[in-house]
Order: sequence, then structure tokens, then C-alpha cells
Amino acid sequence: MASRRLMILEGPPEQTARRARALIAGLDDADVLWVDGGVRSVADRLGQAFAAVVVDAHEGLHADVLGQVQGLVWGGGVLVLRRGASRPRPTAPLVVFPYDDADVGQRFGTRAWDVLEAAAVDVEPVSPVPRRLEGTAEQGEVVTSLTRAWLGKPSRAVVLADRGRGKSSALGLAMARLPTDVRVIVTAGTRDAVREVLRFAGDGARYVSVGELLDETHAADVLAIDEAAQIPVPVLQRIVNRHRGAHLVFATTTSGYEGTGRGFALRFVDWLEREHGPVLRQTLTTPIRWGPDDPVERAVFDALLLDAQPSGVSRSDDGEVRIESLDRDRLAADPQRLRALFGLLVHAHYRTTPGDLHRLLDAPNLSVHAALRGSQVVGATLVAAEGGLPRQMCEAAAAGQTRLRAHALADALVAHLGRPDAGAMTMARSVRIAVHPNVRRCGIATRLVEHVQAHHEAELWGTLFGATAELVAFRRSLGYEVVRLSASRGTRTGEPSVMMVRPGSEHARALVRSLREELARELPLQLELLEADGELLLEPALASALRAQLPQVEPWTAEQARARSLAYAHGPRTFESVATAVRAVVEALPLDGLPAPERAVLEGRVLACRGWRRVTAEAGLPSVPAAMRALRRGVRSLLAT
Repeated sequence: MASRRLMILEGPPEQTARRARALIAGLDDADVLWVDGGVRSVADRLGQAFAAVVVDAHEGLHADVLGQVQGLVWGGGVLVLRRGASRPRPTAPLVVFPYDDADVGQRFGTRAWDVLEAAAVDVEPVSPVPRRLEGTAEQGEVVTSLTRAWLGKPSRAVVLADRGRGKSSALGLAMARLPTDVRVIVTAGTRDAVREVLRFAGDGARYVSVGELLDETHAADVLAIDEAAQIPVPVLQRIVNRHRGAHLVFATTTSGYEGTGRGFALRFVDWLEREHGPVLRQTLTTPIRWGPDDPVERAVFDALLLDAQPSGVSRSDDGEVRIESLDRDRLAADPQRLRALFGLLVHAHYRTTPGDLHRLLDAPNLSVHAALRGSQVVGATLVAAEGGLPRQMCEAAAAGQTRLRAHALADALVAHLGRPDAGAMTMARSVRIAVHPNVRRCGIATRLVEHVQAHHEAELWGTLFGATAELVAFRRSLGYEVVRLSASRGTRTGEPSVMMVRPGSEHARALVRSLREELARELPLQLELLEADGELLLEPALASALRAQLPQVEPWTAEQARARSLAYAHGPRTFESVATAVRAVVEALPLDGLPAPERAVLEGRVLACRGWRRVTAEAGLPSVPAAMRALRRGVRSLLAT
């Protein structure tokens, strides 16, 4: 398979579009993909391949889009980047109040364009490329290993590969070899993600959504989970536990636009082997869609640090660990340190994406701090300055008229916890914290947090994260308290998302006391609703950590319950955040005058605490979102009587 080429067209948008059309004039329309620069414009094309992909980068180079599109170009094809005569400023996604375009850094764009320009070739017409796909010997070995395992006792297998290595086709080819009476199910985050698997499997496999698998309504002899790193680890664990009698294979991309599979490999695969015995591990390294050592892949991986790894650190290494605030100009100019720091974040966190590198280097409200042993990065934390918002902006957010973008703490306090006055506080949010796996439990994370608190001023410190008992205990040891449990599990982690805060002023201390009292009233019913929705049951240790040290409180008064129900009925708060208050109002009022669907939802969700899917079906509504809207309407109607 031939290598691919990278071309850069410079000039006004109309001119570069005209030049691009001339370049690809010899190609069929179906062999060309035009990308306007947005992530959504590419997401539904994953798994496909084109002779030419033309990207509009006039408004800036979108990190996640660049990571996506490089995998869509067929061997021998071309990736075309259109831009102005000078490098565009990629600012818009990172502009956050009170900053403007001029405050956004240009480090990511400067570095990325340097790498891409060095790899670009002269612009010349693009010829059709052959669409002959030949499997590699490596892929054949994976197919043989899987089919052999699937014909024995229930097995567990993991297939890891960078994009374009034939991972999905290998799964499909192995399925096609199975006897026709073998029940084969394929799942992934979306149906589109398994298109290649099903194409090669033929009639021997069928798609079932992750949610349906969790409901235990489908039985399989072979169950394949493709792009498994996109599914939260606790959900994968639940799939394993509910399909113990099946052969299970988990396949994922290890480096790509959507984030790393390394966290998946470390967290999930180690658990799988520890809890369920030996795991057949398969790795695909040879490209199947393009030639080896492809210049486009090499350039994009370098520009986005998709192959970044942590420093080689040993627990026995000598040297004192020091904590420093890093200058991002110097960081961007130090490739070795940048790779080590970003590699550490990738290693430690679920689904770190290229966009995270852009934010790390250029977001105007972000600061970077590192734990260093000599020149080695052994720990890192990212901190965002938030809050300090105008009253009018906060009132609009509390009314559901806007979101406080990039002010996650303030948005949660104002919109989801109904505290518009809190938005004026200055806040510091811990965005990421990571410690090298070989030196964990040495106090480095604590020193990082203490360093940040000594070098930043804020009325309120906070963090939002996928909760585990260990992480909650760690933050609590540093003076943080849980003030919010989300209504659903985090999309990146699968654990329930919690918000923990530490007050830095009397005003903040009063706020935290009030929030803790509200949580004490609402948490028991929140946990019951989480269980009713079919989510993973909380680990006992985590449930205990969430309840720890909550104050003893009296039930809501009728006035308090009505006020919170009104905030829910006419604002952005979720039902789960005020469920106890809403239940008190609903129990006190007759439901006879409500339309049948709204009454059914109120009776099922509020009074009987049944799961959303069951309530939706009982109310005869088309979807869970429709049931959620009906519940809000029903509460609004009751409060108006």
C-alpha cells in the first residue's frame, strides 16, 4: 500500500477552494471528503476512506478534527489543508470570560503548523488510488487466534491497534469463520462504529447497543466490543459480569482523535485478568490502509502528541522532587518535557484528546504545574481560574437562558444548584491531576495541590471528577467536601460525577455549609433513583464516602420544597437534584387534573421512584427526554394551581 501525502493551500477561502477543486478534478465525488473544520462534520465518516480529504482550516486548526481526518485518507491519497496566507489564529473554542481572542495563546498552532509544513509536499493534481485492500500476515494471525479461542471454553481477548491497522476487519473476518449456529453480537458506543466489523462478518453477526446488553435481554456465544476505550470502564465491567458464559473480545484504538486506549488497557485489562483469569492479548502494528512509516500519520502523531509517553521513572531513582509552575512558552519550546507531561496526562486519564493538548498550551484561564525529579516529569496538575462573573450573566444562567461556558464550577453552582450569587466568587478548579504510576503514594499529589493553593488566590477551590472512594478520600484529606452528585455518570469515566469544594473565605464557608445541608436531604433519594435507572450500583465504599460527615438535617419545610420545585419547573435544575423537594410538593397536591402522560410520569418517577425507561413506557411517551419534559410540565402545572 502506498504512502499518503499532505498538501497545504494558502490564500483567501474562495481561492483555496478553487485550487482544491482543480487538484481533485480527476476523482469521483464519492472519493473526496470536504471538511468544514467542525468535529461533527467528520464523526459519522469514521471507518470510511477517501482518496482525498480537504479540510478548511481558515478559522484555525482544530486539533480533534486533524486527529480524525488523517485516518480517513486511503493509501496513495492526499490530505489537503486550506488556510490563509498567514497562519490562522485558532482561538474561538478557548475564548472564555473575561478574556478575548488576543488572550488566547498561539503555542499549539505554531507548533502544529511547524510540524505539518515540514511534512507537506508540492501541490499537484491528485490521481485516483487503487481500492485493493490486502490483509497482513499479522492480521491473519489475529484472526486465527480469535477463532481458535472462540471454539473452546469461554475466553477473554483484547485487540489493541493504532487506527488503520485492520482491527475491525480482523474481528469481522474471525466472526465469518464461525459455524452458523454460533450466536455473535457486536457492540460499540454507536452503530456506526461497528460498520467495518459487520461488513466483514457478513450475516454471522448482529449489532446490539450497550444499553440493551446491560439489560440482559440478549444472549451471545461470542460478544465483541469494538472501540472499547470509548465505553466507560465500569460499564465494560458490568458487561463482563452479565455475560460470563460468552467469549468476550474487546478491541480499541490505542492512539487516535478520540483519545487514548492506554487508560483502558491499564485500568480495564488489568481488572479483567485479575478477576476473570487469563486474557488473550493481540496487537496490530502494521498499517493496512496505507504504507509503513506513513509521512501523514507520522506528522499528525507528532503535531498532536498522539504517541506521547510518560518519562521512564523508577521508584528507586534518586533525586528530590520539586514542584514548579511551568511557563507555557518554555514548555511549548521544550519537546521532551511537553511529551513527558502530556504523556503522563494521557496515561492517567480516560480519553485524553488532542483538544486537551490545545487547551493545555493555549487556554487563557489555565495554568500548568509539575512535579519534577531532575528533568523528569513525575506529576502534573492543570488549574483553571473561574468565577468572578457579572450578576446579569449568572441570573441568565440560573434561569436556563445561557450556560457559563468554561466556568464549570460556577455553572454547576449557579445553574444546577440554584446559587446565582455564587458566580461572583473567584474560583480555582483542578482540571487534571496525575502522578507517574511508578511513584504513586509518595505524597506527590498532595504536594501538587498544596503548591497550587499557595500560588493561587481564590474564594472557592473545587474539582469535578468521576468519583471513586479513594479519590473522594484524597480530596477530603485536603479540606474538600462533596456538594453535588450528578444525575448521570460521566461520559469520560463511567463513575458518577461529583463536585467537591474547599472554601477560602467566610462567604464560601457559608455556601459550603448550605450545600452540604441540601445534599444531606437529597442524597438518599438521588442514590435510589440512580439505582432505579439501571446504572451500576455504587461500590459500598463509594456510597459510604459520599455520605461521610453529612450534617443531621430536618426535612424540607413546605416553603423550602416549593421554592426548589419552582426552580426546577422554570429553570435548568435536574429533577434528581431536587427530587426530595419535588416529592414533598407532589404528595401534597392532587394529580387528577393533569394530562394522563404527565400524571403517569409524576406517579412513576416522583412517587414510586421507578427508572426513566420504565416510566417512559408506562406513560406511552416516545423517549426518555420526552418523559423528562413531561415531568417538568407536570410540576409546573401543579405549582400553578
